[in-house]
Amino acid sequence: MRALVGSFVLFALVLTIGSAAATAQITTQMGFKMSQSFVVENTTLPAGSYLITPVSGTDQSVVQIRNTTTDAGVMVAVELVQPDAGQSGDHLVFNRYKKVLALSQIFPGGGNQGYQLVPGHPEKLAAKTEKPTKQTVAGGSK
Repeated sequence: MRALVGSFVLFALVLTIGSAAATAQITTQMGFKMSQSFVVENTTLPAGSYLITPVSGTDQSVVQIRNTTTDAGVMVAVELVQPDAGQSGDHLVFNRYKKVLALSQIFPGGGNQGYQLVPGHPEKLAAKTEKPTKQTVAGGSK
């Protein structure tokens, strides 16, 4: 009987943790505007207005970043990360090098988990010779 109760408690704990993790995942889309071109992994996107949307069916591991005017865009693999305690609200973090502006992190909403993008080839090349500065751009949930 004790083993049955222990199994039930363990099952209830797993369900509670699983549902808490599911509610912490980001399910909203986020818009932002860029006044210059930027790199997402290995793709250079032009200045313009963009919409970031989690791709359904990927457990939040892929997001789509697309231009709202031309529908040009890219899908990228991401990892969930915790937000920086000093930042609040919707924002994006870019790594700025001399010739490369690379999207690094996306945080839709204050206190929510965010997305860490994998550096692409242009950013890796730039990182070999220089240290990036962080540039934050405000975003807006849609």
